[in-house]
Order: sequence, then C-alpha cells, then structure tokens
Amino acid sequence: MRSAPLLLAGVLLSVAACASPQQAPPASGTAAPVCPDTLPPHPMAGPASPMVPGDPAVAVACNYGGSGSARLAKSVKVADAKALAVALNSSDTAPPPRGTMCPMDQGLTDLVIFAYPKGDPVYVTVKPGGCATATNGTAKAYRLTSTVLDKL
Repeated sequence: MRSAPLLLAGVLLSVAACASPQQAPPASGTAAPVCPDTLPPHPMAGPASPMVPGDPAVAVACNYGGSGSARLAKSVKVADAKALAVALNSSDTAPPPRGTMCPMDQGLTDLVIFAYPKGDPVYVTVKPGGCATATNGTAKAYRLTSTVLDKL
C-alpha cells in the first residue's frame, strides 16, 4: 500500500500541470514592453535620427488620459510596430512657424515603447492633440497626420 500515496501524488501533479495555462511567447520572440503606471516627467533621450531606429519587433502605446493626467489610462499593443516606426521617421521635422495657432489640446499623451530582439527599447512621447507632436527626447516631429495617429 506504500505505492498508493505515490500514485496519488503523481496524479495530482499531472492534473496541476495540465490545469496551468502555458503562455506562448510572442510571434516575434520579443516580449511586449510594459507601460509605466505614471508618465515619466521627461522623455528619455533617444537617437537624433531616425526617431525610431532599426527594426522594432513589437511596440506598445501607453495612454495617459486627458487634462494632463500622469496616470496610465490604458495600454494597447501596436498592431504593426514597423509601420508605426516608418510613419514616425517620415513625419515632418520642421517646427511650425512662429505664431502658428494649434487646435485645442486636451492634454492627451501617449508613450510608445518600441522593443527590439536585442538592445534597449526606444521611447517616443506622442501628443496627439493640438499641433500633434512626437519626440524621443532628441528627435522631434510636428504636425503628425493620421498616418501616425491611426496606428496608435
């Protein structure tokens, strides 16, 4: 009868192993970044050009709500990180002329985190309202269009 407890323990371990869901790694092999709970006060300095270098494997858009809220409202995995990188890198880098009037800015801020199979992530802060701008802390883009904004 000594084998009964061992048999029972084996069955329980088998059931527990089957009951635990196994999470498959992302198709790209690179884990999606996690959004910070609060918006960092200053953008991290990225490369001068291009705004999003290389070939990002995955990106997440972290939305920090309106009225200047620094609290994370939601996060969404970007459907096509490479297309968003191309769109940001193709955006207008010329500052608006002095005295330019921008539409109302509701204070929305998105932090887009691009992750790579190797190397550090790149952080891009996007202000979709007003004059619609983006920066990686060094490079800047102005007058973002739906080509960028619709990918967030």
